[in-house]
Amino acid sequence: MRELAGRSNTTFAGSTLSRPDGSLLLAKPVLTFRNLRNIWLSQQTCGGQDPRWATLRCDGSTEMRISTQRLRVLHFDWRSSATRDFIALFGGVVLASFLAHFYGLGPRLAQLGQSYVDPILDDIIFIVFVAFLLSIGLTIFSVRRYRELARRIDAQTITEGEVRDLAGHDPLTGLPNRRLFDDTLDVCVGLATDTHQVAVLMIGLDGLKRIKDTHGHAAVDKALCEFATRLADILRKDDLLARTGGDEFGIVLPNISSLEDPANLARRIVVSAADSLAIEAGAAELSLGIGIAIAPLDGVTPHELVRRAERALYRAQSDGRSRIRFFEPDMDMHVERRINIERELRSAIATDIIEPHYQPMVSLASNRIVGFEALARWENKTSGYIPPDVFIPIAEETGLINALGDQLFRRACLDATAWPKTFSLAFNISPVQLRDSALGERIISVLEQTGFSPRRLEIEITESAFVERSGAAKTVIDALRQAGVRIALDDFGTGYATLSQLLLFRLDKIKIDRSFVSHLDDSTECRVIVRAIIGLAQGLGLTTTAEGVEDERQLVYLVSNGCTEGQGYLFSGPVPAGGIPALLNREASGGPVTEDGAVREPTR
Repeated sequence: MRELAGRSNTTFAGSTLSRPDGSLLLAKPVLTFRNLRNIWLSQQTCGGQDPRWATLRCDGSTEMRISTQRLRVLHFDWRSSATRDFIALFGGVVLASFLAHFYGLGPRLAQLGQSYVDPILDDIIFIVFVAFLLSIGLTIFSVRRYRELARRIDAQTITEGEVRDLAGHDPLTGLPNRRLFDDTLDVCVGLATDTHQVAVLMIGLDGLKRIKDTHGHAAVDKALCEFATRLADILRKDDLLARTGGDEFGIVLPNISSLEDPANLARRIVVSAADSLAIEAGAAELSLGIGIAIAPLDGVTPHELVRRAERALYRAQSDGRSRIRFFEPDMDMHVERRINIERELRSAIATDIIEPHYQPMVSLASNRIVGFEALARWENKTSGYIPPDVFIPIAEETGLINALGDQLFRRACLDATAWPKTFSLAFNISPVQLRDSALGERIISVLEQTGFSPRRLEIEITESAFVERSGAAKTVIDALRQAGVRIALDDFGTGYATLSQLLLFRLDKIKIDRSFVSHLDDSTECRVIVRAIIGLAQGLGLTTTAEGVEDERQLVYLVSNGCTEGQGYLFSGPVPAGGIPALLNREASGGPVTEDGAVREPTR
């Protein structure tokens, strides 16, 4: 056994550290170990399999076993202040001894001592002499240690200040972060009264994901920095601006005279954000929503105030682009309802309550059904009928959309196997689902398990899927097309798709959104748009389906302009699987069918 002691930084070139079981503990071209205490290196227990010991190999030849609990390589650190002080004192003692020997100090002191006959006085002189030497040495040592300690305290103070500054600020924009925002708001809310009100503005940005997908992360960072600079230029000296999240900013107005103060500031922010942001690849546009809460009217604690400002922000973003909303009490009710729907939705998916209903797609040339579109329908025991535009967005936000979509698709395929072989099944895929590159494999697997032919399946996607993540969407679509599945673009004309993307994704069908079809009777612009869409599809060799056909005049216009298919209440509303036999007999009855499968007269 041998002991190595000291306090050092030691470097081994090309060292590899591993445990006896063969697992790698450290493996770097250069390993640096810092010693903080003494350790023992034992060569007698190297052959054992004790996990408390590790093997150190240097340059592939020398091998040592050291304790993994105290993994330190120890050497003397010549650079430390304590080491230099020790060397100085030790050198001083050696130098003093050499001088005493050179000048014969010992014999002279002995002769001097013999001249005194008073032993007490001899002891006093000796003690005073030794104390004098020690006081000089200790004074020098104390001064050096004090200076070293002062330097360390100064460095530590500077470091702690920098750490506090970093802990309270966003590293990208340099603005205060959520922690400093909360601390400042806590102080301001504590001073808030009916005559000294505090406003909190929560700002949510929309469009950062589009910038990232188009120009990359660097462009997003630059856009955020420029937006933060614009906000800082608008605010007053006493206002606080903070970046509270990836795409969220928070503002604290510590003293407002009226509600017009935060409202005017919010309007200036909207106007400032309307100007394009300069990025390296060109210009980018952002939209935003602003939620405002006032203390003490809307809350008396920072948490409550921020929560309600965020609820107002959520409502502003739901209302559209660049909206401003003050908190209102009914927003709490809206959030509570949403929480209840989410809870019920999880239970409905687990019990397979949500079921597909089917709306027919009719050939306008032959006036016969050529297929059905599957639409999700949810009848809740406590809340009654919940529309898809309510629970589908919640499923997307909570990550339940994949489970719900897979469940509905399997049931739709099983139902469609009972239809005539010439009928197709159209199924909607959410943009969130298209972010999963394994979606195509799951769809093909369900087709194989249910025995439904891929050539009878038509997958409908929206234009937003192109913009949000075209790479993942293209992977899924290519896999489905290779299997024989047809691809339709739903709600065409309402998103951001470009003509080049229509070619990139190799579509089979374009569906004209109901917002255009419903105004064919009273809008010249809608008629022009619908005619242009039909002409574009014909030029590309694509099928067109008009959604929301509800009266004969709309039908006549679509047929006269060459639309291929129609879908809407003029033909039939969505019906459950049990109502499809009535639909198949509609030619004999001469009228469309309601959701319960009963025949009714068409609307004129």
